[in-house]
Amino acid sequence: MPLSSAHITISCGDSGKPLLLVAMNKARFGFLVSLLSLLAGCQVAPVTGRSQLMLVSEGQEVSLGEESYRYILRDSLVSHEREAVRIVRKVGERIARAANKPDYRWDFQVINDPEMVNAFAVPGGKVAVYTGIFPVARDEAGLAVVLGHEVAHALARHAGERLSQSMLVQLGGLGLSAALGSNPQLANQVLQAYGLGAGLGVILPFSRSQESEADRIGLILMAKAGYDPRVALEVWERMEKTEKKESARDRSAPPEFLSTHPGYETRTQQLRAWIPEALKYYEPAQRTVEILPSLEVFDSPSAKAERELLKRIQAVNRQAQDSRGERAVVEAIGYGLRTNPSVVYQERQQLKLGYGQYAALRALSSLGRSPVRGVLADYEKGLSWSDMAQIHGAKLTELLSWMGEIRRTAGLLYGQPRSNPLGPGYRTR
Repeated sequence: MPLSSAHITISCGDSGKPLLLVAMNKARFGFLVSLLSLLAGCQVAPVTGRSQLMLVSEGQEVSLGEESYRYILRDSLVSHEREAVRIVRKVGERIARAANKPDYRWDFQVINDPEMVNAFAVPGGKVAVYTGIFPVARDEAGLAVVLGHEVAHALARHAGERLSQSMLVQLGGLGLSAALGSNPQLANQVLQAYGLGAGLGVILPFSRSQESEADRIGLILMAKAGYDPRVALEVWERMEKTEKKESARDRSAPPEFLSTHPGYETRTQQLRAWIPEALKYYEPAQRTVEILPSLEVFDSPSAKAERELLKRIQAVNRQAQDSRGERAVVEAIGYGLRTNPSVVYQERQQLKLGYGQYAALRALSSLGRSPVRGVLADYEKGLSWSDMAQIHGAKLTELLSWMGEIRRTAGLLYGQPRSNPLGPGYRTR
């Protein structure tokens, strides 16, 4: 009896335990089976020995990770506060030495965002810490818990593993070229690699496994670096309290079975079970544990203004996520620049920028009367918006006001019927 669809189960190791189940059209099924025999490689995670399926080489993963890292830092307020940067790099470099991965080009940055209680690592050893996690970490030992966890993600190649799973899901619905070809979304997928969800029972449970694995490996890394792994219990207790405060405000915290992270009770039980293993590697360092700077040192007027500008840029990007919102944003930017909206639409596509970034760059060029190419070149170099405003003779407050007006205008235009004022060059998604 002919079948209209088929399933393929991907597994590694002697256990035969399935790593991923993919459903697809029968026409692609036979081709994918042949393809996987050539591409699929089984890796083993450090410390835990867990089998991993990899469809991307480590070199490809690192290249995508570094590209993603540049994107994130370019659209963030990177802090140069001396003490914060010094302590983060000191702890990070000790954790990196314990990881013993000399072929990674390790880099540790501080992002000035007190509302973001987080840190992240991308493939290849690029790690960033948001200042919002400083009150949770408190000191360099607590920071070692955070950085040990993030370095463990990179060391265990979790992003490559998640990207491989995503590629398999894409193969089931989009074909080989969309998943493995010159896909501009791959770098973005690396950014999402720790939270990507393709459906319950496929991706999300795996992510919980990876998070737990990063906890276990991270404990060993921090112990090898000379930090007491028992501190992890205190850090995650403070994290739980912080999360509960946030959840009480927005009531959006998901239950554990829908979350990509283990619940705090589960995490604490696991940590208690793994700490004795980590203590075998712990040799206390004869040094004073340094305290992390308070958030007040990051709150200069220029930093506040730039953080607000970044929020408005992202707000414009969110407004443009659907076709009606995109049309409203395009018209609002055109109105603000006194430019035909179809020109805005086409130019933004050519530059491959978010609408928020595009609007801010064009506005900075207009306010400072500088060529767009010069402003764009500085943006690509990673200069801050404050520095770019100063270089190009504009005021950050003016740019803030302009972006606020774009948001308001787009909000007023959203949902209003339009014939097609943007011309033949404009097509909604």
